[in-house]
Amino acid sequence: MTDPRLAPHRGPALAFALYLLVSAASGAILFLLKLGARTQGVAEFYLGSEARFAAPKTLGGILEVALPHLVALPLVLFAASHVVGFARAVAPRAFSWLVGLSFGSALAGVAAGFGVRFFSPGMAWVKLGAFVALELALLGWAALLAAIFGPVRQATSARGALRRVARADVPDARRAS
Repeated sequence: MTDPRLAPHRGPALAFALYLLVSAASGAILFLLKLGARTQGVAEFYLGSEARFAAPKTLGGILEVALPHLVALPLVLFAASHVVGFARAVAPRAFSWLVGLSFGSALAGVAAGFGVRFFSPGMAWVKLGAFVALELALLGWAALLAAIFGPVRQATSARGALRRVARADVPDARRAS
């Protein structure tokens, strides 16, 4: 942690990074269990499947999932991006790219569910791609938070070690008296 003003926020920031990891992991597990890792599984989830005895998703059913996501995801991404942004630990271009990827993939993931059900089963690629992008973005935010607020490691370079030894050999005027 380079800025001492960040020290009081270390615990909450690391807890938030852990929250992001748990959210990403649980989201991945649920996605794989319900939709699978292939476009066919995503399309069957929304369009229904006789083999699985699953009815097509209704507009109300998709909205029940979409609306909480449209509230929760922007809040989480807003918080993560602002904590990292205020620490100024990432170059502006990389920061903007990660913010755009995060919000764009979250919105695309929610919209793609509607697209698969009401427009084209080919939108399943968008759903899968947006999900993978959002998961990677969440992992990126968690990694940045951990890098910014994680424990600082002491440099063990030869030059640093020599400086410590040299300082130890210099007699301290306060100790001599």
